[in-house]
This record gives sequence, C-alpha cells and structure tokens, in this order.
Amino acid sequence: MKKDTLVVYFSCGGTTEWAGKTLAGILGCGSYPLEAQESYTKEDLDWRNPDSRSSLEMKDEGARPAYKKLPVDLEDYGRIFIGFPIWWGIEPRIIDHFLEEEDFKGKEVVPFATSGGSPIDKAQDRLEEKYGPRLKILRGQRLNRSLEKEDVEAWIQGLTSEK
Repeated sequence: MKKDTLVVYFSCGGTTEWAGKTLAGILGCGSYPLEAQESYTKEDLDWRNPDSRSSLEMKDEGARPAYKKLPVDLEDYGRIFIGFPIWWGIEPRIIDHFLEEEDFKGKEVVPFATSGGSPIDKAQDRLEEKYGPRLKILRGQRLNRSLEKEDVEAWIQGLTSEK
C-alpha cells in the first residue's frame, strides 16, 4: 500500500463509501471514513424537511459538525482525495470543518463526490474559492456507480498534469 496517497470519504448512505473504497482500490492506497461525532439518522438526512439536521446545517454557512479524528497522520501523505455526497449542490459542512481543522500545507487535495444528478462543479468552485488561497486543490470528479474504471484511471492520470 502506498503511503503518499490517501482517500478520505464522508458517507451517510453507503454510496460515497463505495466510491471511496473503489477509488482507493484503483490507487492502491488506504482509505478511511470521515465520521461525524453524532451519526446522521434517516430523519437527519431528510432534505424535504426544512427542520432536519442536514437542512439546518446547510442553511447555516457557519455550521461545522464535529467529526471523529482519523486514525492516521495526514502528515504522511502528499495527495489526499476527499469524498462526499453533494448536499444542496455543494459539499456538506463537515467537509468544510475537516478542511479548516486539519493541516493540508504542502499537500494536494482532490475532491470527489457522489450524487444522483448534481455535478461536482459548484462544489469544486466553492472549495477553490473558499480554500484555494491556502490549499492546492486539484480538479475533482463525480464518481457514481455507473462510472467505468477506465474513466477513473483517466481522471487520475490527468491530475499529474494539473497545477
């Protein structure tokens, strides 16, 4: 297993977990879930309910849900893939907390997302705008179950020529 690359993913329903583990398998590296201190219930994730936990978090730009510390030292990695489901067109607030709390100095951060229909573009632009001045963020990709291994490999190969 390579120590220069790591996959971290936030998943509530299993789809982003599948994408993260699949990506780690292709890369030949380790993967770890970014877990909320307080797990999300089905009711918490009901986007149709304006009072659900996820709805309230996404309405609040300053919301920073607590997460459990990863069992690895990010210092050991040069490139970190960070996966998340698209919520309200962007990354969940727990991803913002993770990017703000951890030390990514000198690292390449590569977002990947899962979504039933939303592209990663809005989240990518937001991440670059919000964190680009202090983080090296490479072009992300939406990874859904229909994506072919060859497409993922082509995306990864293309990252070497960026920035």
